[in-house]
Amino acid sequence: MNSDKFKYDFMRYNRYFVLRANILLFLILCYLCKDIFLIMGVGATAFKSKGGDVSDIMVLVSPIFFISDLPALAVTYALSARQPNAGIFPRRIWKNGRFLLSVSACLHLFLLGLKIKWELDVMGWIQWLVVVIDIAIVIYINSSEFIKDLFSEFPSRENKT
Repeated sequence: MNSDKFKYDFMRYNRYFVLRANILLFLILCYLCKDIFLIMGVGATAFKSKGGDVSDIMVLVSPIFFISDLPALAVTYALSARQPNAGIFPRRIWKNGRFLLSVSACLHLFLLGLKIKWELDVMGWIQWLVVVIDIAIVIYINSSEFIKDLFSEFPSRENKT
């Protein structure tokens, strides 16, 4: 039983002996960066179809929501740069990652409210689902002990002798 705990703990840490991001964090980052992914999909579809009709997909894309993607994109960058030789910029982003992800989700809610002119009765079930997901993300990011520990760790700088 003791070896099972070692195997489990070993899988939770990366080669720099800091916690690995869990699948839920990756899903949260994908969700919070969804507007960038959508515009890339629209661009690829328009390019592939040689300027064909992409109006069905364009309904899903609203450029104002790119603003809410920026904090999550910064955290995604810091996650990819999370290694001992990283500079101070990704280290500071990572240290403030929980805050940045919360800002991203809350900003998305605020921009959604602006887009619908704060008329909640015009919201469809997809918009309500987005509201619930954004709120769940904020709650998870701020209440999870794992997420708190994850964002408190960054690989130590390597000593060059």
